[in-house]
Amino acid sequence: EAKRSEESLSGHELGQRSFAVAQDDKTSTVLKNYKITKPYLLYVGVAYPHKNLETLLAAWKIFMEKFGTGYQLVLAGKKNYFYERLIKLVAKEKINNVIFTDFIPDQDLPALYQNASLYVFPSLYEGFGLPPLEAMSYNLPVASSSASCLPEVLKDAALFFNPQDKMALAQALNLGLNDQNLRQKLLENGQKLLKTYSWNKTAAKTLNLYQNSV
Repeated sequence: EAKRSEESLSGHELGQRSFAVAQDDKTSTVLKNYKITKPYLLYVGVAYPHKNLETLLAAWKIFMEKFGTGYQLVLAGKKNYFYERLIKLVAKEKINNVIFTDFIPDQDLPALYQNASLYVFPSLYEGFGLPPLEAMSYNLPVASSSASCLPEVLKDAALFFNPQDKMALAQALNLGLNDQNLRQKLLENGQKLLKTYSWNKTAAKTLNLYQNSV
């Protein structure tokens, strides 16, 4: 999953991340290397079936037909059997403006996050759901599936959609890109949420330390 596990955020605490800030010249080079042009939507991760990327692509096709063709959809993850299936699906269904980056080294990821317009997470099931939180740490609005634990984890910091409804997903993409008041609210709530998770982790570690010392 682009050289990262969903069980960690490269060793950084949520809400206290010292993540890199991509320089303008670095950003230009990174985006050019992956043939990405702004504006674009971003997904970072694996392409296992429960990640629901086929539905995302179907929704993307609807989005392109109904709401315009000015965006790219960037799927960032190491190519494997599942990504190859998606690449064939895109060709078969003639779905335009989709970029498959293949493996992304850690040093290139900040540029991708910081220049995206929306992070989309269409998963059908998650144990926790760290990738959207990582996107929030880069001050990126998030549109997320309403399945599994995601509403409980992301609370009011994400725009939720039914992951099995491609039309609802397409409409959520449009709303997340074009409703400026909503976007600002998501950004503000995202920063508050990250601080909450940082505090929870600190409290848990403190409690564990106390229990082990008794």
